[in-house]
Amino acid sequence: MSIKATLNSIRNKSSSSLTIQQKLLQVLLSFALGVFLGFIAKYSDTIPSNGLIGDIWGTISDITTRLGIWILVATIIAILSINPRIAAIKVFTFFSGMLLTYYLYSMWLFHFFPTYYFIRWGVIALASPIAAYIVWFSKGNGWFSAFCASMPIGLLVSEGYPFFYMFEIAFVFDILSAIILFLILSPNKKQCLRIFIFLLPIVFILRKSDILLYLFGGL
Repeated sequence: MSIKATLNSIRNKSSSSLTIQQKLLQVLLSFALGVFLGFIAKYSDTIPSNGLIGDIWGTISDITTRLGIWILVATIIAILSINPRIAAIKVFTFFSGMLLTYYLYSMWLFHFFPTYYFIRWGVIALASPIAAYIVWFSKGNGWFSAFCASMPIGLLVSEGYPFFYMFEIAFVFDILSAIILFLILSPNKKQCLRIFIFLLPIVFILRKSDILLYLFGGL
C-alpha cells in the first residue's frame, strides 16, 4: 500500500473541492483571526486590573499568555480544514498574523521591538505547519488518529494540571479546552478509549520531564 493510500485510510480528504479563491479566502480568514487574537492578547496586557472590566481583561490576559488558547484554536483550524496541506498553511498564517500583530503592537506601545522573543516564537510558528499536518489526522478513526488527537489534548491537560490544586481561571480554561477537544475528536466509544490510552503516558511524560520548559521556558 502506498503512503498516500495509507494516509487516506486514516482520514479521507474532504470530497468537496474548493476553488483557488475559496482556499485563499480561508487562508486570509485564518490570518485575520490571528491578527485579531494577537491584538486582544497584547491589548489585555495594557488594561489596569481595576474594577470588573479590569478583572475581565486581566483574566483574558492570563489566558492569552498561556499555551492553552493557542493550542485549542490551532487544533480546531487544522481539523476543520479539507486536507492536511491546507491545515498546515492555515495554521501557519494564523500564528503569523498573531505574532506580527502582538509584537508590532508592542513596538508601537513601548518603541522597542523584543527581537529575542519574536525569534523564539517565530521558530515555534515555523514548526506549526508540521504539527497542523499531523493533527489533521486526529479527526479520523483508528490508532494513529487517536495518537494524533492525544497530543494536543495531552498538552492541554499538562498545562492545566495545576487546576487540581490551584483553582485559577487560566488553568480551568486549559482543562475545559482539553475536554472540548476530547469530545470533538472522539466520534465513538472505541476511539475514545484509544485516545485515553495514549493520553495517560503523554501527560505523564510532559509532567515529569522538562520538555515544555525547554521549548517554552522564558516565553
